[in-house]
Amino acid sequence: MTQNFKYTMTGLKNKKIDKILIVKPSSLGDIFHCFAAVALLHKAFPHAQLDWFVRPEFEEAIAYCPVKINRIIHFPRRRLGKAKSFLPAFIKVVNDLRKEKYDLIVDFQGLLRSAIFTSLSRSSQTCGFALPKESAARLAYKHKIHIPKECVHAVDRNIALVEAVTGLKASKQVPALAQVDKFKKQIEIIFKKHNISPDNKLMGIIPGARWDSKRWPPDFFANIAADFLAENPDYKVLIIGAPDDQTSAQKIISKASDKRIISIAGDTGIGEMIEAIRHCRFIFSNDSGPVHIAAALQKTVFAVFGPTDPDKTGPYGDFHHIFQRDLKCIKCLKRTCPAGSYQCHDLDISELISTLNNYIKSGEANEN
Repeated sequence: MTQNFKYTMTGLKNKKIDKILIVKPSSLGDIFHCFAAVALLHKAFPHAQLDWFVRPEFEEAIAYCPVKINRIIHFPRRRLGKAKSFLPAFIKVVNDLRKEKYDLIVDFQGLLRSAIFTSLSRSSQTCGFALPKESAARLAYKHKIHIPKECVHAVDRNIALVEAVTGLKASKQVPALAQVDKFKKQIEIIFKKHNISPDNKLMGIIPGARWDSKRWPPDFFANIAADFLAENPDYKVLIIGAPDDQTSAQKIISKASDKRIISIAGDTGIGEMIEAIRHCRFIFSNDSGPVHIAAALQKTVFAVFGPTDPDKTGPYGDFHHIFQRDLKCIKCLKRTCPAGSYQCHDLDISELISTLNNYIKSGEANEN
């Protein structure tokens, strides 16, 4: 968790705060990065109503927040992006935001669009990063919180923001993700359909990602799965992903040609996906949202990184394994490779498999 940094406190801890709005519309991994900070908000203002401003497609993730979220306000980004639907969608969002008369709004997003809605809410107490992702966003915040440069990871930055807002220090323990019964029952049905029993040892593979530069090719994952199963015949490999990942999943299965590789890509919503990850002993993945779900579930993550910085947005915790090439162009933050070569994807599979096998032999997988 966060270190003993010094902040300029907002002085809000002594104010009467009855209603709080959390602004974090997206993305999936970023929402999970906020959970520890939101738990600290609740600790500081235990009687306050907590609401969340989020994109509709990520609403299921909020069900896993470690504290009760009273109301979800949708940020309909797709409708706001279309000329015909923009005005009615915009008016509805503004009315929803103003209905509750929030005493405090915390914008964890730090983008101009999130700041605009933070400002339109008309709350007298608005908080955000002094150096947000988009500099204009800071104009919407009454309390601009400077985060020390040494505070790097997104989870720690979010916690630091709330520490400055509340005057409280976060505990060293990250809040656990409790099971949600309806999603637990649904994943059990999906598993039964695929002949997966509760006793099966599962290695989770997540081949999807939003950026081309974050997506390693299906052949890479097929080789990882095949080599791993050759050394660990008592395991099954579970491919997890969205509908868009179904083609990659089928390519992995076809290339590896092993009946122990099962795909549920496209069969789950966010809630079922979370419960599927909970059943896995560990996860092997690109840099994607489910990596942060796995970390929040205290599952060891083996992740391949290219254009992004794992120190800032990698799986949270010191028990994960990150694989990233040492290249001049690494951490370029480009969605596609400017050179078209994707050299960052050329990892030594034998090294990765060796790390996986050592992990299994050490018995660490059975600790999750």
